[in-house]
Amino acid sequence: MKVAIVIAGLIVVAVAALVALQPSFLKPASLAVVKKSDIFGFSPGMTSEETSKLVSRRHYLCRQGRNSYTLECDINGAKVTVDSDEADASRPIWRVNATVNNPGPQDAAVKSISEQFNAQAIKDRDGWTWIVGRGLKLSYDGLALSLVDEAAEARLRKVDAKR
Repeated sequence: MKVAIVIAGLIVVAVAALVALQPSFLKPASLAVVKKSDIFGFSPGMTSEETSKLVSRRHYLCRQGRNSYTLECDINGAKVTVDSDEADASRPIWRVNATVNNPGPQDAAVKSISEQFNAQAIKDRDGWTWIVGRGLKLSYDGLALSLVDEAAEARLRKVDAKR
């Protein structure tokens, strides 16, 4: 009996030490910092069914674009274009573009985007780039945001090259 009490005491001390060193140990996963990986709710990887539900739920004004795999929406003064994979039956989104009317000063916009997506901006020749979500590339050129699943884009380019 004394041995069990000593072992239980050691376990309590070990957990207390772990929590003291790593407070997030007891924090539920639902409270963990989650990186944003969408633009107006649209995210690469969403299926056409999920996209339709989002448009209905948020009452977005959208129409089919130049082909049946592109959706064009006007959302809060931004023109949003969502491109889907035509080869896949579930037609997952692979690119989301948003063009804003009055983005304001570029440095303020970059700071705001970095905070929203919880990612560090990288300056390149075309503007700014962030790696967000699960391998998604977000770019901003001062007027338009583009969120792309690079793996899907590379696969689609390869398919187009074979045609």
